[in-house]
Amino acid sequence: MRWRRTRGPALSLVALGALLAGCGTEVAGGGGDGAEGAGAGAPAAVSPGPTPTEITVPSTECPASGARVTPDVIDAAMGLRAGTIRLTNCGTEPYTVEGHPELILVGDDGVETLDIAVQHDTAEITASLNGFDEPPRPVTLEPGEAAWATIAWRNTTDLSGPPVDARFVDVIPAPGEDAQRIMPDGGIDLGTTGRLAVSPWTAFDRG
Repeated sequence: MRWRRTRGPALSLVALGALLAGCGTEVAGGGGDGAEGAGAGAPAAVSPGPTPTEITVPSTECPASGARVTPDVIDAAMGLRAGTIRLTNCGTEPYTVEGHPELILVGDDGVETLDIAVQHDTAEITASLNGFDEPPRPVTLEPGEAAWATIAWRNTTDLSGPPVDARFVDVIPAPGEDAQRIMPDGGIDLGTTGRLAVSPWTAFDRG
């Protein structure tokens, strides 16, 4: 919060001094070299407060790689969460990706990264889900086409510690590419499980 200095009191002292001088009355402290008198009416300097942390929000621009990551719908049922992350070729050339995306969970402040085990299978989360049993394969996307990666976790809690919630997910689509920040609807509420699973990138059959 910035404070605005006011000039009201200083103007009043000047007006009062002029009035007394006109009446032939000496103002106390007005003589000498004026060093003390000049500083007496000056307002105290106000130090600026701390700068609030700036949260990096998801971008809507097409990255240099030509592929943009966005969140899809998250389905929640009986404590099990499952959803998809979309990878769209927003460029003008074919784009090929293979393997699993790297996921980094980030807290509400947009800065703190959470120590979460990201797995490539759902054995410790639930029975097998579509997309997790298939081995990674190269996926080539023409401009405008998209691939999906499935994510799954459970929102269960026990007495092992406080629940963990992530507001953002930084997604690295492929090794060597920059991370792209997404904000899944409802966040990633892991409870106290500390586990999240992600499948390889998969493209729907064009036929």
